Amino acid sequence: MASTVKPTNFLVKIKEEHVIGNQRTVNENFYRIPNVTNLDRRIVTVPNTTSVDLINTNGLTPGAGLFPSSSVKYGRITNMDDSASLAVTFSSSEGADSTRRVWTMDVLPTSSLMFSGVGVSGSEFLGSFSQDIEFISVFAISASVDVEYVIVNA
Repeated sequence: MASTVKPTNFLVKIKEEHVIGNQRTVNENFYRIPNVTNLDRRIVTVPNTTSVDLINTNGLTPGAGLFPSSSVKYGRITNMDDSASLAVTFSSSEGADSTRRVWTMDVLPTSSLMFSGVGVSGSEFLGSFSQDIEFISVFAISASVDVEYVIVNA
């Protein structure tokens, strides 16, 4: 069966607006992704003091929460809560030293974390990305938190 889904373009628009005193500054940036074949958007409630496996890019075949790392072109994770923080943990593939790297970031209420690919360096950057993000999990630190994610594949 031939697919009837035609690849399309995906546009991310980031707009920053600052007003200090009478001085107004506006900055807009656009990130265009051509040939998008798959988009996944989901809202998940993370129970208080619970870790939830959100995204897995460690595979060749797409599935529920599974996205092949070779096709991930954009990701966004948004803390939809207006008062509680969210911990987002990234785990990488094994590096040259057979070690997986893990790092965690605090995503403040109503803020987002974005990435434009899964290539990472688990230590000092030496000119190339030797590892990929494989797993992304989220942890509700002090209260249940609604989390939205968007993953774009091309």
